[in-house]
Amino acid sequence: MTMQNEPTPMSLASAADDISVDLDPVKREAYDWIVRFMAGDMPASDVARMKAWYEQSPKHKAAYAEARRVWSSLGPIASESRLGLGEDNVVPITRARRTSPSIPDRRLFLGGALAAAAASVAYVAVRPPLDLWPSYSELMADFRTGAGERQQVQLAQNVSLDLNTRTSIAVRAQSSASNQIEVLSGEAAILTGASAPPLTVIAADGRVIATTAEFNLRCDGARVAISCLKGQLDVQRNGQSVTLTGGQQVSYGSQGMEALAAINPAHVMSWQQGVLNFDATPVDQVIAEINRYRPGRIILMNGDIGRRLLNARIKIAETDKIIVQIVHIFGAKARELPGNVVLLS
Repeated sequence: MTMQNEPTPMSLASAADDISVDLDPVKREAYDWIVRFMAGDMPASDVARMKAWYEQSPKHKAAYAEARRVWSSLGPIASESRLGLGEDNVVPITRARRTSPSIPDRRLFLGGALAAAAASVAYVAVRPPLDLWPSYSELMADFRTGAGERQQVQLAQNVSLDLNTRTSIAVRAQSSASNQIEVLSGEAAILTGASAPPLTVIAADGRVIATTAEFNLRCDGARVAISCLKGQLDVQRNGQSVTLTGGQQVSYGSQGMEALAAINPAHVMSWQQGVLNFDATPVDQVIAEINRYRPGRIILMNGDIGRRLLNARIKIAETDKIIVQIVHIFGAKARELPGNVVLLS
């Protein structure tokens, strides 16, 4: 692993201790659900209870949406002055370790989020491609994986799915006349054999039609990347259409359909081998990718570090080694908070 250019370290700590938040019972329940979900081990029975809670009233739905926005605000790069941080509270991470998820303190979560939201200092956002707290549509998906999880699904006789971390898929139609799924978020390897009808995969505002093919689809909000590994795919979006064959990739998003690109299938599918590859990748992008695989969140608080380039091959089961390397190589400091949240500067 190599990193280039050494940044100036900064100090960091929690600003939550002096912040109190007065919430009505419904809003407090919404935050309780979030901090439990952040722990990363919510059983299916509790997810069902959360859905039932959400459906109770418009007020519950609004509280859910507000709590999700507050949690998302923890993502930006922060400065020492914005969070009121001090040197005395820095806790360096000195070794890689995988701990059992712990439920974070609600007051800490609210304090840190509201301090960040209230700041007037300009910042550059570094966020994972998927919000850690899923949208309601994602929670209602037929198949869903959490942080670091994978799930294999035999959708039909000739259609199989391998869901990567933080992925939500809904079945829209399944019959002798139509096979249609929607990737709401995340990433899946999809294999379809000769069958009738073809498989249609909806992702954002586009769709993929496959008869006999093997491909990988990743959906990060409005941005979608489709990589054809074998066979042939038809990708359609807003009146545009392109055909992919093995070794080709196409992406689309707010800027429209991009040009075809050649891919290294082994590199694209390395997640199936439990490995992440980074080739001269900015640290902020590396952290965003790692945040997909670990419970909680790494929050980068120094833009200089974020711009450094990194070459690395990391096991998914050992993603926290990235934190250790940044601490030791760059002289950065890290503070661990409940819920597997790490502030990194």
